[in-house]
Amino acid sequence: MSYLSRLTIFIQRAPILTGLWLILSGVGFSSLARADTAIDFTANWAFDASNAPFILAEERGYFSDEGIRITIDSGEGSSAVISRIAGGSYDAGFGDINTLIEFNSQYPDNPQKMVYMIYNRPPLAIMALKESGITTPQDLEGRKIGAPVNDSAYRMFPLFAEATGLDASSITFENISPNLREAMLVRGQVDAIAAFPPSALPNLLNLGVSEDDIEIFYYTDVGIPLYSNGLIVTERLIEQSPDVVQGLVRATHRGLLDSIEDPRAAAEALRKRDSLIDVDMEERRMQFLIDNQIVTPEVKALGLGAVNPERLADSIDVIVQTLGLDNTPTPVQVFDDQFLSGL
Repeated sequence: MSYLSRLTIFIQRAPILTGLWLILSGVGFSSLARADTAIDFTANWAFDASNAPFILAEERGYFSDEGIRITIDSGEGSSAVISRIAGGSYDAGFGDINTLIEFNSQYPDNPQKMVYMIYNRPPLAIMALKESGITTPQDLEGRKIGAPVNDSAYRMFPLFAEATGLDASSITFENISPNLREAMLVRGQVDAIAAFPPSALPNLLNLGVSEDDIEIFYYTDVGIPLYSNGLIVTERLIEQSPDVVQGLVRATHRGLLDSIEDPRAAAEALRKRDSLIDVDMEERRMQFLIDNQIVTPEVKALGLGAVNPERLADSIDVIVQTLGLDNTPTPVQVFDDQFLSGL
């Protein structure tokens, strides 16, 4: 039976199995036996569907079940999650593994590790409107691309340029505010944007753009073997409090399962954080993430949260070479899979 089939069966039986699972695994009793551990968690971005599984997990008490009293703050970009954790302001976060690779190479004495992969297919892309005449990556030459300075697609653009043979020197980048990115594209102030399609696509639709008029150039579609966002913690937390890390992984997994089963519930959990949230739009964004970033053929084979070690090793090599890093972290120095066995 395939992983996805097992996942579907689990979801269908969840109301019956959840209580039994808690009893058999000892989660319910162990949570009562230990004091709550306070965890400050940084999301990748403003509250939207990308971080909804964490919000849903908190709402449904999954972190509390693990003895974790979590505080979830909005973020400033996936890359910024790394600096937030490294600086000690946060204990964990939903961040970009490629930035983590770069950080661990430069600061091996203060390493961070991903313990649960969520975006198996990275949502790193260049997006343009067909009316601009940009229908292939080569059409980007001589154009202006808008991108926030902390955006991972912007920081990883040299990989895309190399893979497609672009003359990167002919392209002008304009660092723009994230909340202005799609509007500037629609107004023609930039020719393309470096963006996460799950975030940018619904925004463009809300601005009146037809989905058929949007070009998306995914980095992975040109052979770049990258992963993307997942649950990140410090190595120090793993060494000092492995039970807390296991609890974070388990609660995240449950929140993601629930979001896959019911994207609207994930969207509605967001509105409890922000009354201005458009539930319909966030439900659509959540479904886009599930279909394009989360449930991939590799995930069906390996299971949610896991990575392919060979693919990860290749992605580390690409990051190190492209960014000219002096040290090459090993896969085990970047991704710790020991907590997946507890799911």
